[in-house]
Amino acid sequence: LGAVTILFFEIRWSRTLEQEVANQTWELKRSEEKYRSLVESAEDFIFTVDFEGRFQSMNSFTANFFGGCPEDFLGKRLSALFSEEIVERQLKLIRLVYRFEKSVRDDFMLTLGEHQTWISANFMPLKNEEGKVSSVLCIARDITENKQLERQLINTEKLASMGTLAAGVAHEINNPLGIILGFSDLLLEKTAEDSQEYEDLKTIERQGLHCKQVVENLLSFARQGEGDDAEHSDLNHSIEDIIKVVKHTLDMSHIELVLDLDKDIPQVKGDSRQLQQVFLNLINNAAAAMNGGGTLTIHTFMERGSRKAIVHFQDNGVGIKEGDIDRIFDPFFTTKPEGEGTGLGLFVSYGIITKYGGNIDCISHTADSSGRPRGTTFTIKLPITTQEG
Repeated sequence: LGAVTILFFEIRWSRTLEQEVANQTWELKRSEEKYRSLVESAEDFIFTVDFEGRFQSMNSFTANFFGGCPEDFLGKRLSALFSEEIVERQLKLIRLVYRFEKSVRDDFMLTLGEHQTWISANFMPLKNEEGKVSSVLCIARDITENKQLERQLINTEKLASMGTLAAGVAHEINNPLGIILGFSDLLLEKTAEDSQEYEDLKTIERQGLHCKQVVENLLSFARQGEGDDAEHSDLNHSIEDIIKVVKHTLDMSHIELVLDLDKDIPQVKGDSRQLQQVFLNLINNAAAAMNGGGTLTIHTFMERGSRKAIVHFQDNGVGIKEGDIDRIFDPFFTTKPEGEGTGLGLFVSYGIITKYGGNIDCISHTADSSGRPRGTTFTIKLPITTQEG
């Protein structure tokens, strides 16, 4: 009887244990499926790599972003997706994780065709049963919009500082400059045109007029906050009107103009004259970058899911060096030869566009940009208005 009782309890305990194991297995499977579903549905870049930078796993979002499915990249190195420079940085971070067994973070820029995307990546250690790092988990997300906002905030701070100084500096310079130009004009009338003194005076006058242009730009910038911020205009008409002014110059410079204007764009917020000043500046910059000929494309369209109109100014000129991109909206910064630019055109343009609640950005590639056609694209975004002109 005692043996039968023991056997009964052993069978019962065994069945209870089997049921508990089954329950735990089911819970584990459910947890794994929940985790996998979470990873697969996340709109973040999630992948794991070994010490050599070979992909061990990858979620669908990452694979789709690079034009494939996860199975296409498993076992391949980081260089299958990233440039040599980025791979080198990532491998250093991965080896730091293996060495110190702690997470590290890095921000870097991905360039795919004409699109540049800023990524913030966190590299974390995954440990095996022995407590050693067996692989590195990377979770990264797109922070391009944050970077653009950061750049706009920096430029806004510069605008605020320059706005305070511009008017005072311009007026202080204007008075002595007027005297210099006035006396130069008087001396030119008294000097023979074929003399060296006449040439010297013309040089003084020419440089004085250049300074006057700089002052006028500063005053124009200082006055941007004045007037009615609720002005509105027809975007396409503003572009077409300024094209009439520059068309002959473009033809003479052997620059082909391609206009692709969406006729259904509502009116945008902004004074037509000031917007034309921005457009003229961008067209002139494009023409200067295509010395010897090229193609300038101006494209307008509505941005999906927003109340903003977009204008692209795209050229196939020499491009802007990567190191200069972040400085092009700075006051007095220019890539043109000395004496050919004041460095205020894009600075003033930025102030005009942001004044009306818009933004302006630039993507550019030079001949040194491997695998990408050279040229520059300026993108302007302007809020539309329900007002009718």
